[in-house]
Amino acid sequence: MKSSTIGRTVKQSARSCNGTHLIEMGPTMWLVFIIFFFPLMVFGTMGMRYIFLLNAARLAANSGAQCQTFLADVSSTNTSSTTTASAIAQSATSGFKGVTLTQGGYYIVTTPLAGGTVTRQSTPLSKAADPTNYAYNFEVVLQGQLQPLVPQVSGWWIQIPGLNEPVSTQARSDVFFENTQGLTQ
Repeated sequence: MKSSTIGRTVKQSARSCNGTHLIEMGPTMWLVFIIFFFPLMVFGTMGMRYIFLLNAARLAANSGAQCQTFLADVSSTNTSSTTTASAIAQSATSGFKGVTLTQGGYYIVTTPLAGGTVTRQSTPLSKAADPTNYAYNFEVVLQGQLQPLVPQVSGWWIQIPGLNEPVSTQARSDVFFENTQGLTQ
């Protein structure tokens, strides 16, 4: 008789342990979500939105480097590097609601081929380009805001960039000018 009583006690304790594990799984999954999954989702969202801003800078630099002039529009169809790059950057960021373009900077970067000081200017060159001694790049610097994962809710007393407050950042890209003769315009 004693052996059947001991066997029944072991079976009853095994059943109660199974229920305990099931009850503890709820808070454990909640902690896993809050500690691991949610922060990864926030970082992933911010990373994806930054890639969209960086891609807008790359597209603007590629398009602007192919223009014939730097600042002066030749015609309504033959626009300058800065006008083209600005339009491309606006178009690329307006298609995605998570990125807001706040400012764009467009520069001529002059690099001496023999080494020396690199110059960066937002105005046309004062004298004709010298491609035998210098390399000329078109640089686009876009400043923007990456919208938060959770929109700002009134009444929140804590503000966390990326979670409920926008993140301000910048992206830059540069490409060799294809037509260096028009850099004085």
